[in-house]
Amino acid sequence: MTQTTTKKSLSDLTQDELGAWLQELGQPKFRAAQVQEWLWRHLATSLEDMTNLSKDLRRVLAEHAEVGVLNVVDEQVSVDGTAKWAFQDAKGLKFEAVLIPDDERRTACISSQVGCAMGCTFCRTGQMGLVRNLSAGEIAQQVAHVRRYLAVTDQPPLSNIVFMGMGEPMQNLGSVLSACRILTNPKGMGMAPRRITISTSGLVERIAELGDQAPQIHLAISLNSSNNAMRNEVMPVNKRHDIQELLAAGDEWSRKTGWPVTYEYVLIGDVTCTPEAAHEVIGLLRHRNCKLNLIPLNASDDLALRAPTEHEVDGFDQIIRASGMTVFRRKPKGKDILAACGQLARKESGREAVKHPYKSGIKAQPGVEF
Repeated sequence: MTQTTTKKSLSDLTQDELGAWLQELGQPKFRAAQVQEWLWRHLATSLEDMTNLSKDLRRVLAEHAEVGVLNVVDEQVSVDGTAKWAFQDAKGLKFEAVLIPDDERRTACISSQVGCAMGCTFCRTGQMGLVRNLSAGEIAQQVAHVRRYLAVTDQPPLSNIVFMGMGEPMQNLGSVLSACRILTNPKGMGMAPRRITISTSGLVERIAELGDQAPQIHLAISLNSSNNAMRNEVMPVNKRHDIQELLAAGDEWSRKTGWPVTYEYVLIGDVTCTPEAAHEVIGLLRHRNCKLNLIPLNASDDLALRAPTEHEVDGFDQIIRASGMTVFRRKPKGKDILAACGQLARKESGREAVKHPYKSGIKAQPGVEF
């Protein structure tokens, strides 16, 4: 984010926080709603865009704050319409967001951290290690960037947000929930909470916190293995909270919120994608309030794992469906630009970026809601 150490990012503040800060500056609290509307409804990229604010207020804001628009350093568009952006902060650190098209649905897959500490063996981001947490504004501005892109490319509006980009959202839950409050504010972006999904690799102690603080937001849990021995190998977090603890936390979250848990399951050839594993998954999940997403491994040259064949995936899928479970099969998107599940990492790919005629500095227009 293009932010100095002395200026506050307006994008980091909820409406209540912004109102309190404006009062400290001697400004009326109600101006906070106007600023938020410019940021998240009109998607303003500068203070000059906020034309219904007085010149005096804009001068005061310019002295103490900036919008917090992200600095885009790379944009790629896949042959299937998936788009990926790399953003760079003032220290040169990069993180990514992805737009996933699916018929009329448009989903923003956003990052919560630069890198990730969880070390999952099937995920390129997990091999980076954790660099830092993203702020609420950096998270919310990823969504704003996706919405600007959709508007200028005449696509359907944003329908869903998933915290499945770089990072473990539950390790940065404070900023993630603050971003969600910004995104769901009716005076701003107005996203319905039920359209937002927060994913976790298995931080059990934070699942209850999510249910208490944001019960309308959906939960996705990365299960990815059918027994503890297997999960210990592919997801080190299992040594901290094993499958039984994880499933119990999911059950409690579901009981509290009334929503089914989405369990994500990465299919790895000869490891998690076997008939034996399929039957074990049925034993774990069949009687729970949940649905299962099957995600074939998106292999890359720096991951020493095998993607399953289509025949192996079909066989696993058929066994699960025969049990009567609710199961979905994730269609890989954006593999050619390393934008598919598990492929995000700021290692330069060396491939030519496909540029789209979109300019991230598009000006907001008064009265126009993207």
